[in-house]
Amino acid sequence: MTYPILETERLLLRQLTLHDTKDLFEYFSLDEVMEYYDLETFKTLEDAENVIQLFNKEFEEGKGFRWAIELKSEKKVIGTCGYHNWHKEHFKAEIGYELNPKFWKKSYMKEAILPILIFGLETMKLHRVEAFIDPANISSEKLLLSLGFNEEGTMRDFFFEKGKFVDAKIFGLINI
Repeated sequence: MTYPILETERLLLRQLTLHDTKDLFEYFSLDEVMEYYDLETFKTLEDAENVIQLFNKEFEEGKGFRWAIELKSEKKVIGTCGYHNWHKEHFKAEIGYELNPKFWKKSYMKEAILPILIFGLETMKLHRVEAFIDPANISSEKLLLSLGFNEEGTMRDFFFEKGKFVDAKIFGLINI
C-alpha cells in the first residue's frame, strides 16, 4: 500500500521523511511539547530521525499511520498525527498527535484530524477510535470533545512514563 496523502485547505498530510528531521526537532526539543508525551525531550537531531523511522516502521508493519502535518503556505512540518495500536481484529485504533507551539490555537490540529478520522472510519474500517490523554492536558481534552469524542473515564496509574506512573483519561469515538 502506498502512503495515503490527505489534504485540507491549509495542510498537506503525508508520510514523514528524513527531510523533516529539523522541523520535528524544532518542537520535539521543547519541554512544553513533551510534557504530556511518552518520550523524553529531544536532545539531538538523531532523536528526531529515530522517531521518524519509528513512525514509518509502524506503517510498514501495518500497525498504523503517522502523517506529517505540512503547512502548505510554508512547506514546513508543524506537527504529526495519526493512528497507532491498530487492532484490526477489533476494528479499533488509538489516535495521537502533537503540534509545534508556534501554531497552537489556530485550529490546525482539528483541521488535520478531521480527514484522518474519515480515513480511519472509511478506509481502515475502524469502528472505534480511542485517545488517551493526561488529565491535566485541557487543550487536548477540548480538541477531542470538539471532534465528537466522548470521555469514558480516568484510569489511575495507567502508564509508566518518565520514571513515574501517570493517570490517563480515555476518550472514544464510535462509528455508528
